[in-house]
Amino acid sequence: MNSYQNYSALISELSQQLDLLQSAIAICNELAPNLVKDWQRSHGEIQEFFQSQIVNTSIEITSHDLSVQVEIDKQLKMLGVDLTMLQTARNPDTWQKRHQQACDRLTRLQRYCEM
Repeated sequence: MNSYQNYSALISELSQQLDLLQSAIAICNELAPNLVKDWQRSHGEIQEFFQSQIVNTSIEITSHDLSVQVEIDKQLKMLGVDLTMLQTARNPDTWQKRHQQACDRLTRLQRYCEM
């Protein structure tokens, strides 16, 4: 397998992990701080996978792939902030807004994986 195929497989794996998290978050639309801890743990595992398997490797990538990586990295960090804010939300309206932000962020991350 050449390095580009390997890179594509890693991005596909990242997309699958994001999809699992997105599915878990999407089905819960009411205040559930206990579930957010699970989502945060999954987010941490996704971020670790991204850093160790995709960013910090010797796989040769194009400049386009590098710019997509930068965006994914930024969006993953922002998702972490979204989840922290979601966990601290006590008002149902605030919860809904934060929940929607996290869902939107995951959709954006999925789009980056398809680029």
